[in-house]
Amino acid sequence: MPAKKNTADKKISKTVKKDIPQLYSPLLKTYFSDLTSANMIYTKIVRSPITKGRIKSLTLEDIPEGYFLFTAADFGEENYVETLDIQTEILASSEIYYKGQPIALLAGPVFTDLLDLEKNIKMEFEKDPASKIKEKEYPYAQRFIRNGKAQKPEEFTKLFSKKNYDIKGTWTSVLNAPSCNEANGAFCTFDKNILTISTPTQWPKHLQENIKRIFNLKTEEVFIRKTISSGPHTNTIWQNTVIAVMASLVAIKTGKTAQLVLSREEHFEYLIKKSPISIKIRSAVKKDGIIEAVQVLIELDSGYHNPFAAEILDRLVIAANNIYSVRNIEIIAKAYESYTPPVSFNIECIDSQAFFAIENQMQKICNVTGFLPDELRMKNFERKFSLPFTFTNEKVREAFSAIEKMYDVNRKFISYRMESKNRKIDIKNLHNFPLRGIGVACGFNGIGYFGSNIFACNQKMEATLESDGTLEIHALQPSASTLEVWKNTAAQILEIDPKQIKLNSIFDINEDLSVPENVYANVSVMTYLLKKCCQDIQSKRFRKPLPITSTKGFTSAQKKVWNKEKFSGSPFFLSSFGAVVLELEINPYTYKIYIKNVKAVLNAGKIGIPKIAENSVKLSIQHALTELVVDENLHCDQISVSFVQSDNDPTQIDGLISRILPAAFTSALSQATGHEINTIPVKPQHFFKEMISNENSVYSK
Repeated sequence: MPAKKNTADKKISKTVKKDIPQLYSPLLKTYFSDLTSANMIYTKIVRSPITKGRIKSLTLEDIPEGYFLFTAADFGEENYVETLDIQTEILASSEIYYKGQPIALLAGPVFTDLLDLEKNIKMEFEKDPASKIKEKEYPYAQRFIRNGKAQKPEEFTKLFSKKNYDIKGTWTSVLNAPSCNEANGAFCTFDKNILTISTPTQWPKHLQENIKRIFNLKTEEVFIRKTISSGPHTNTIWQNTVIAVMASLVAIKTGKTAQLVLSREEHFEYLIKKSPISIKIRSAVKKDGIIEAVQVLIELDSGYHNPFAAEILDRLVIAANNIYSVRNIEIIAKAYESYTPPVSFNIECIDSQAFFAIENQMQKICNVTGFLPDELRMKNFERKFSLPFTFTNEKVREAFSAIEKMYDVNRKFISYRMESKNRKIDIKNLHNFPLRGIGVACGFNGIGYFGSNIFACNQKMEATLESDGTLEIHALQPSASTLEVWKNTAAQILEIDPKQIKLNSIFDINEDLSVPENVYANVSVMTYLLKKCCQDIQSKRFRKPLPITSTKGFTSAQKKVWNKEKFSGSPFFLSSFGAVVLELEINPYTYKIYIKNVKAVLNAGKIGIPKIAENSVKLSIQHALTELVVDENLHCDQISVSFVQSDNDPTQIDGLISRILPAAFTSALSQATGHEINTIPVKPQHFFKEMISNENSVYSK
């Protein structure tokens, strides 16, 4: 489908300038949108105005000199980005799968002129009717497990008999945190046969390989300068490559510097917008509090395909039973395609939505059966029979014991539950006292997933003890606090001054950085590998001449603890555990929510610098609170954080709070209002209207 356009097609030469350093620049400490050039042109994505159909024609007549229109034809047969063996069209060649799908690129020296030119593009489509979800009988990805004596559907059904409590819950969560980072995009030049891409890529290898294939370039002809990154959502990981390819096409075809910056609306709608995940849970609970069976159905909309959907489902399934030992488990997880943009997920904390569901279900079981939160959890923790997944969750009992002793959870839980029941009986006294509630939730943070198709546990650490006694750590730039932990760890093992330790974050472009940056720089894994490097160097330093280099990664024996084919075993290299108690009040006149206190007890191995760790957790709590209620920023002045004493290797604290706190909040809110809050973020008008209607019904009698 040719388009009328004024394009300066340029043949890509294969001459290599040998004095260009063949390096991947790990961090250009600026934003790509701040970069400028004398011959720079702006690039704008033209998007489909229809949801489903076919492009019949796309033309733009009388294009001013210096302005360009590019379509799928300009990419030829390489009009796709490949991610995990899944091909995604860069510009739609014919079929349209969602409203807003890129169909063309406009480029020129004045951005406002591009907006006017876009209005003059003549588009003709053949529309098809589109339902929201594609054929539900054929999920885009799915996972099914059944464990226990009940292996047939009818056997499972019998477990939900009248002699047991049959407790059902449906839990829906989607946390679209506001993005204050720079909108995604790229700044590209093609000069003297070298393509230079400045972009906030989190997956440089993915970008490099796709650029080389699409434009038939060699490794030494592609120079990637990584600028300051936005958040670690899966769509920003792989769709950044799509955007960078678009800008690269403009730079190569025109010979000018091309800048493509998404608008704030585009960045949210097409890169970081999330979709609700619905989780239905049915629990068969015996009179003594033992959970005999659990059925879980997980459904998510992945949009117009998502390369990460299979692993997202796997992580949700692994987390769906949390730390509990249930004899009979059935979990079904399905991801569906829809006629919407590819939905974003943060792969590193996607399991928080499973914890939200299972922990609210545990609170519901407490309400129905009368058991206390810690009592019910301990009854169903670490029972002796075969389970599909095993975790390293040491000192869980100690954590719950510490919570009860320090925070008097049981007394408050009983007291607030009685208050809630009394309000339903005598609602005329609603305004006499604040509505109070307390919620308990727990969860783990699995680090280094062995079943990943995406990252395959390829993290590596390299350290060199130089001839002058200094230690060079070769790794991507971590946070300042992490670098401090690394220096202290290495200094203690090698018995040197932390000031003698330096970081080298420059990588040859041929080096294997095949995993995305946010996983490569995983704090716990990389700290563990650094420790192994230093121990290796220390064992050799008095027997071999300096310099000594040590490189460490996962061993094959470590990876074998997880059986990927059978989907069973120990899925994570390390795991940390946490429990949170949240207490709140609701003003009986304004219905405003006030967080009285948040208490967290975490087990994350040996804590290197406790004060830094404590402050980090407190910041995480404050941040998590801002995402829980629509159009409200909750805040808490009374936060307490404690760590279970452990001599084990340190594990990751970051991410634990975001996994646990939402369930503690909704559990407390449900108790305070007397109504089940099963969706996050919470819309205050929902429980407000219900409570007001209950109150009015009493006063109208």
